[in-house]
Amino acid sequence: MKTLTICGGLLGAVCLATTASAQSLEWTSGQVGGGWYSQASGMAQLIQEEYPDISISVVPGGGTANPTLVERNRSQLGSGLDIFTFAASEGKHNYDEAHESLRMIGMSFSDIYLHLVRSEDAPYESFDELFREGEDVNIAVTKAGSSDEQTFRYVMDYYGVDYDTLRDERGWKINLVDYAASASQFGDGQVDYAFHVLGIPGAAIVEMSQARDAELVAWPEDLTSHLSETYGYSVGEVPGDTYSDIQDGAVPTVLMGTTLMTNSEVDEDTVYNITKAICENEDKLPSIHQSMEVFSCETGGQNPPAPLHEGAKRYYEEQGYL
Repeated sequence: MKTLTICGGLLGAVCLATTASAQSLEWTSGQVGGGWYSQASGMAQLIQEEYPDISISVVPGGGTANPTLVERNRSQLGSGLDIFTFAASEGKHNYDEAHESLRMIGMSFSDIYLHLVRSEDAPYESFDELFREGEDVNIAVTKAGSSDEQTFRYVMDYYGVDYDTLRDERGWKINLVDYAASASQFGDGQVDYAFHVLGIPGAAIVEMSQARDAELVAWPEDLTSHLSETYGYSVGEVPGDTYSDIQDGAVPTVLMGTTLMTNSEVDEDTVYNITKAICENEDKLPSIHQSMEVFSCETGGQNPPAPLHEGAKRYYEEQGYL
């Protein structure tokens, strides 16, 4: 039988040799340099080792855009966040229509934390000062379509500003870049603030903390309560021992849970095997990314923000998890 090599067209995509009869899937993850990209690449390799006939190419994506990419079957797998997966499935908030083909494989693969990093010499030390008073601010935010950028929009809305207000009236320079570029720009002083959503410890945040004296800024209670009540974010803390160079103790923030999405048209046996490969190698997940130590297959299919795919449901039922 003829052998094919299937590779993603972007940097770092997983390239897997397969046969002409194999299942070839695309996994839209997160920005290059972020936790989702690493997680998806590691899990894709793990799945391939268990089922060589499943070929997966991993490509960059974003938390708000991924549900729609999966819904349209442009990507057959997608990393997501619980609040956006639910909103897309229901057609709420920034999703105009219910995503009726969106299905779940599992959830809570990792907790994703909101980070606002400021250089020690930057003038505005708090959210209130920055968004209410800040002028001539240079800040890096992940690209449009990401959960980072959507959360940034929610924060701007809470403070009664938008991109035009900040850029045109207050002289802000807002760089929409991937994590690697953000870390580089922060390190060389092009930006003084970085606004990112990452599993902890986030590699980009670690790089920033090593390149420049900085601080992890605490999220104020009124803002976290608003985000929780309005959009479903969870309120929590970045543990005090996460980034020793930029925090003195636990730092209040908001967080979300990572989901793994698929399309209803993906073959049931394929999704069953993907679910099985992940669950039966659960102990290996933290070695792919430390933040995945929170995942439990026993609860991964419970109370999903979108309907479970029949293949995933079958596996969970066989194991007695549902």
